Amino acid sequence: METLPCQVKNVGALLEQNLAIPPYQRPYKWQQKHVNQLIDDVLAHQNKQCYRLGTVVLYWDKLKPAYTGELDIVDGQQRLLTLTMLCSVLDQSGEFSTPLLEQSFASGVSINNLGHSAKVIDNRLVGLNDDERKSLLHFVCSKCELIEVMLDDLSEAFQFFESQNARGKALAPHDLLKAYHLREMMDATEQAERLYHVSLWEQGVSPDDDSAILHLIMGEFLFRLRRWLDGDYGVQFSRHNLDVFKGINLSTSDYHYVQPMLAMDFAIEHYNNDLARKWDKQSKPYPFQVNQVMIKTINLKRFFEYIQHYISLHHILFEGDNALLGDFLKHTYYTGSSRKGDMYIKNLFMCAVMAYYDKFGDKQLTQAAKVCFCWSYYLRLHYQKIGMDSVGGYAREPRGLLRVLDKAIHPQQILRFQPKHFENIRFQSAKPVEDSIAQMQGDVHATE
Repeated sequence: METLPCQVKNVGALLEQNLAIPPYQRPYKWQQKHVNQLIDDVLAHQNKQCYRLGTVVLYWDKLKPAYTGELDIVDGQQRLLTLTMLCSVLDQSGEFSTPLLEQSFASGVSINNLGHSAKVIDNRLVGLNDDERKSLLHFVCSKCELIEVMLDDLSEAFQFFESQNARGKALAPHDLLKAYHLREMMDATEQAERLYHVSLWEQGVSPDDDSAILHLIMGEFLFRLRRWLDGDYGVQFSRHNLDVFKGINLSTSDYHYVQPMLAMDFAIEHYNNDLARKWDKQSKPYPFQVNQVMIKTINLKRFFEYIQHYISLHHILFEGDNALLGDFLKHTYYTGSSRKGDMYIKNLFMCAVMAYYDKFGDKQLTQAAKVCFCWSYYLRLHYQKIGMDSVGGYAREPRGLLRVLDKAIHPQQILRFQPKHFENIRFQSAKPVEDSIAQMQGDVHATE
C-alpha cells in the first residue's frame, strides 16, 4: 500500500479538485450549532495570515480513468460541504466554482440538512456589505487551510473513517457498520444494488440522531439481545464493539459450521431468482434469527436485510394502531413509568418479547408477553432505584428468561417459566406494577 504525502492546502485549492462523495458515506448531518461554530471560527481569525481548519482524507481510486481526477471524500465531507456553501454565499461575482456544487444527493436527510445549513449561513452573512463579503471570501479560500491526506488503498482509508472530526460529529456505530459492509460489497455488487440498500438504510435515520430508528433498533434491541442471549455484557453499543455485527463472509470461508448457512443462502437466492418466481412476483425472505452469526454472502447484502427485518419486526409488535402488542403496552404506563430506571425495565421487557416472537412468531404471543412482563418488572418490585447495569446483569442470568428462550424449542417451555415472586414491597410507587404482575401470573397459571 502506497501512502501519498500529506499536503497543507488552502480551501480554494482543495475545492478546485474533482471531489466526490461516495455512496458509503453517511448523510450530511451538520446542524445549526456546527455551522455557527465554523463561521465563528472563521470570523474570529480572519485577520490572521493563515488559519488551520483541520484534516480531510481523500481516496484516489487508481481503477478510475486518470483523466477524471476524481477523488472520493472519506473523512471531512461535513466540513467541506459547509465551506462550499459558505464560499458560494459570499461570492458576489459568480467566479467561485467547485465540482462539489454539482454533487447530487439521494438522501432526504442530506437534502434537508443542506437546506437548513444554507439558511443559517445566509442569515449570518446578511449584514455584510460587498467589500466585507469579498474580503471574507478571500480569507476562506486563500488563508484558511486544511491538511489533505491522500490514500490509494480503500482499507487504509476506512481506518480514518472511524476517527472523530475536531469540529464535527462523531460517527455513530451504525454509520461505521454501514461503511464497513458497503466496503465489503464494493467488488461484488452493482452500484444500483448498493445505492438501494443505502436508500433503505437512510430511511431509518432522522435528522435528529437521538431519535434515529437505527440507533434504537441496533443499540437498544439487537445489540443487547445478541449479547444477553449469549450471557455477555451488553449495555452500551459503541464503536468499540462493532464486531457484534461484522460476521463472516460465506463465500471466502469453508468452515464446517458455515455450511448450513451457505446452503440456506443458496436456496433462498435460487428460489427468488427462478423465472417462475419473477413471473408471479413471489419472493422468500431470508429466515433471520436475532442472535445468528452475521453472514456475508456472494452479494454481501444480508447485513442490510437483517437490520431492515428487525425494524419491521419492531413495528409489527409495538408501533401503530395494528401492532400485535399495542394494547398490551398499556401495562408499561403507570405513575413513574417515565423514570430512567423504569424505561430500562421496559426495554428489557420489549427485548424479551422480541426474542420470543423472533423464535415462535405469534403463537400464544399474549401469554408469552405476560411471562416476559412478570419476569422483567420483578426488578421494579425488588429495587427502588434501577440502573442499566443492574438490568443487564439480570438479563444475562444463567437461569433467566432470556437464557431459557435461547435454548427453548417449544413455546410451552416459555409459558411454564416461573418468574420470581416478591412479597411485601417496600415502596408504594411499585403498587401498580405489583397488581399487574399478580393478575398476569394468575392468567398464565389458569391456562396451563
